[in-house]
Amino acid sequence: MRRILAGLLVLAVAHALDSTTAHAEGPVQLEDRWPVRSGGPLTIDGGVMLALPAALGTGLSTGVGAGVMYGHRFRLGLRLAGSTATESSIEWAVTHTELRLRAAADFQHVAGRGAFGLRLCVGPTIVHETRLRNQAARAGLTGSDAETTAFSLLPSVDLDAVVGVHIAGPWMLMVSGGPSASWVGGDFKAGWNALLGTGWQP
Repeated sequence: MRRILAGLLVLAVAHALDSTTAHAEGPVQLEDRWPVRSGGPLTIDGGVMLALPAALGTGLSTGVGAGVMYGHRFRLGLRLAGSTATESSIEWAVTHTELRLRAAADFQHVAGRGAFGLRLCVGPTIVHETRLRNQAARAGLTGSDAETTAFSLLPSVDLDAVVGVHIAGPWMLMVSGGPSASWVGGDFKAGWNALLGTGWQP
């Protein structure tokens, strides 16, 4: 019995000494477990995009987007996104495939692991429209009576809030989004866009 009590006492003392050492060293910080390597002027990002279609009156355009920015506080870059939206009526099924080409400029503030910015993007949105008449084969319709296609080039502008969080090494979690507008049929059509993805900053 005395041996058992002595053993328990030794274990208790060892645990107390181990806890004291851990408290003296302090808690393990997030930076120690996932060290960040950043500070370079180049940032490349990409991810999943959601947007209001540039020309369709309703619906949701889904796709992917990517971009490259260069600089520290004030940055310049290029962005590219492709997405598709489909809407139907009684007579037609309409599909819009959009390619967004943008020149971008932003101001960025870095605080700890986070980077916060406001980005202005200007450039064309290329829209390819396909209109397919419902039940065209049953009605015996062919050619332009059954399907039509068209291209449009729409001047566009986007204003995005950008948030990046360094995860580990050069890798970041990126979220951006905000209002947009395109010149359609002699007038600006308001919309929005958002992107969720990853970034790389060597």
